[in-house]
Amino acid sequence: MLLSIFRTIFDWSEVWALLIPLAILLVYKPKRDWIIPVKWYLFTVLLLNLCIDFIWYVNKEEWFGVSDAKENWWNNNIFYNLNSFARLLFFSWFFSMQRIGLKKMARIIPIAFLGAVIIFFSIKKDGFNYHVEGSVFYISSYLLATEAGLLLFYCLWYTNKILREDKPTFSSSNPPFWVVGGLTIFTSVNFFIFLFYDYLDTKLHEDFLLDTWDLHNSLFIILCICIAIGLYNERNK
Repeated sequence: MLLSIFRTIFDWSEVWALLIPLAILLVYKPKRDWIIPVKWYLFTVLLLNLCIDFIWYVNKEEWFGVSDAKENWWNNNIFYNLNSFARLLFFSWFFSMQRIGLKKMARIIPIAFLGAVIIFFSIKKDGFNYHVEGSVFYISSYLLATEAGLLLFYCLWYTNKILREDKPTFSSSNPPFWVVGGLTIFTSVNFFIFLFYDYLDTKLHEDFLLDTWDLHNSLFIILCICIAIGLYNERNK
């Protein structure tokens, strides 16, 4: 019984984890400019993840007679695609505000990424569909791997710039560093998960693939906690 409850709570972590930084945001109302893209990211992804998990739950419980996620109107794949692009868009905006020499690049990369996605969809319309046989599970491995790689580049560039400065980085004097730290952990692991996901699908058991998705959700919780710490440290500024 307890295991089942824990499993249900963890399955919805993509939703409730976002409430941690959102609570800090709503209670303390930090005012710095860099918080604007982070705030939009949190609210946008909360909406998208609600759609993702609701559709997943409907399929799992076979509500309304729906038991096959291949039905277009009960396929949450498009929301994963939008989630990935939203993360790249808002964090590109975030990094463009950090004065680390990435302002122009952070404007170009999301546009180039969107263009590449449109071209890929046009050439291979089913290229982002992924189905684990025997379960209701879709991801967009190529899209997510590319997005994670680009964000990881931002994070490493930012970290290199900050470490070269004679400033404390793990204190309240630099709250954005917490956001970047959480994003670095999230993208560095997920980049390899999604880069090799199709290979793992053909070589390993389905349970292993589902375990990697649990790892993804755990990393997302860490990201949300790090964002919350950054927002909290900004509360009095």
